[in-house]
Amino acid sequence: MARDNQSIINALKQGRTLAIADQILIDPEPGNLVSMVDKHLEAIKKYGNSPEQICETLIRLGMNFVGRDAEIVGYKADEIDAALQRVLSSIDDFDKAAMKKTVETFLKDMKSVNKSDSLPGLLAERIETGLDMNKPGSSFLMLLKKHVRSGIYWRMIGEEYCKFGNDFARGLEYLRHFGFCQVSTNPVLAARAFDEDLTLTDELKEELKKHDDWLKNPEAHSDEIAMAATLIALWPNLAIFRPLALYTQLKDYMVSFQLNPNIADQADSSIEDAKNAYKLAANFLKDYDSSLGLGNGSGKLEPCIVFKVSGGDVAARKITVVLNSNGIGTNNTVVYTVAQEVQLVLDAFEGKAKAVKDGKRVVRTYETNMGGRFVSHLREVEAENIFKEVAKKHGNDKASKLLDDLAVSVKADKVDTADIAKKAEIICSFKFLKTLDNPLVIQAAGLIGKSADEVKLLEEDLKKAGTLVARRVHWVFYSPENRPKWIEYLTKTYGVNKDQAKWILESMDVLPASKRVPEDTLHALSKANMCHTEFPNHSRAVQIFSEQAGFKLEDLKESIAQSYEPGVVQRLSKLPDFLKGYDITPDLKSFLQDKAGVNVADWGVAGLKPEDWQGFGSVQKTSAEFKNAYDTFAAKCVGIAKEVATK
Repeated sequence: MARDNQSIINALKQGRTLAIADQILIDPEPGNLVSMVDKHLEAIKKYGNSPEQICETLIRLGMNFVGRDAEIVGYKADEIDAALQRVLSSIDDFDKAAMKKTVETFLKDMKSVNKSDSLPGLLAERIETGLDMNKPGSSFLMLLKKHVRSGIYWRMIGEEYCKFGNDFARGLEYLRHFGFCQVSTNPVLAARAFDEDLTLTDELKEELKKHDDWLKNPEAHSDEIAMAATLIALWPNLAIFRPLALYTQLKDYMVSFQLNPNIADQADSSIEDAKNAYKLAANFLKDYDSSLGLGNGSGKLEPCIVFKVSGGDVAARKITVVLNSNGIGTNNTVVYTVAQEVQLVLDAFEGKAKAVKDGKRVVRTYETNMGGRFVSHLREVEAENIFKEVAKKHGNDKASKLLDDLAVSVKADKVDTADIAKKAEIICSFKFLKTLDNPLVIQAAGLIGKSADEVKLLEEDLKKAGTLVARRVHWVFYSPENRPKWIEYLTKTYGVNKDQAKWILESMDVLPASKRVPEDTLHALSKANMCHTEFPNHSRAVQIFSEQAGFKLEDLKESIAQSYEPGVVQRLSKLPDFLKGYDITPDLKSFLQDKAGVNVADWGVAGLKPEDWQGFGSVQKTSAEFKNAYDTFAAKCVGIAKEVATK
């Protein structure tokens, strides 16, 4: 039994108000929820260390009934509503001043996620407009219920349009109440988490004090310190997902942790890093499980963590096989092409089959599709080509003047170089140029014989490129016609039984990421094996987009299987890098047709071979960004270590 006074007392001493609230999700007993909540409320009020701590715990308990958390673990709607009423009554009877302060703290935290440009930020803004500070606690919870349950994500998840995750290190607690079941991080996001939540720096300082060798020579231990800091940013996400990961036995609610991008080409070192981080996560969760009231069962279930493996290098194949064979899941990232994703899914299958044969657990894993970054790369190449062609036909001065004007238009710094290609590369990067439908780009295109309509059509086509890749990958493995073929292939190839083969196949989700426009989400929905990971401003944009007149979610059911008009692919196929992303390799084509029985007879074979992954433009750009972010974050962590050492 998870719910006992001693576990509540211990968690209160540790300040783990979320764990106390989440104890109600452990060992669910349908039919007894209200009586359990009554006992929980009594213990919280009796043993709380301060009015503020009690208020925080009560709000978090109520949020489990406002959202779908209690529903997920098996409680029915009428029982959940009755439990919520118990919490609301208890809240309104408690210290009003402390409750007001607590509600304000929650709203501030929600708005801090990506500087309020997020779905939690949008919720907070809407809650504030109707908040009754005479009843701060109950008013907050009822408004949260209203806005969460009227949201597009509540409907998409509840009606099984798709699964969703958070592509950010913060804000997950609020998204869990919608039903989000995945979270993904990288060096960029870990750094942002430290910028947004200053308490993380304090936690890192405490961790540094435990390592004399780190403090004596921080530079020599920069990778270890950076890993510790990233894990500190990750711990809250592991805690948030833990009760539901326990309930599903790691079939969902996984946290993705990115390995050091500087050693992405070193398989053995990356595998060792993953195993070390996995042990640290296991230690953290064993302790946290005790706060959830698991007692002797603490730490019995493996960590709800998988490792982001950079698919930009052939080493990713070995890392993917080895980690999965050890029962440690992966999330392949820095991937943009059908050939990359299909190959890495096959590698994951191989590792999972080995794990099954060795009696190890096969957990939920992911194959990221960085569609937005793929689109951005294609757009950058096309924009650069326009200005380079202008230089050829009309001279460097003309091209340079247009680029200078474009820099002003997109708020980029002026680039002083005579190299038109370099100048165009900087100014036309996605950091500045978000669309080809820009008057100056159209003007430049006109000088080389392209009409405004051609440029605008190209922009509309480019926006669909990432979704086209996701649709192909999902079709290969998870279309109704291909799914049985893979179960047969897995049983014959690896000697697993049919049920084992079915779970190996089912345990992988395609994970569209780095989306730029709402359609990147809405045009790739599927009930099966599709989990979108949403950056905070993107989920906010999708919510607002769905509120427009004429929006019909019903038209998007299984949109992953829908097709754009044929001209889209025909036009995009004129772009060499699109074909590298959309096509497969000759070897994969032979394998899919001859070994798996998947009909790809009409597919092209200009796709990237593993040895070419590292040289692809999207890979190079993202890898450089991640490496720079990692190095910057590591340097920041080293600076913190030096500060601690001097004290």
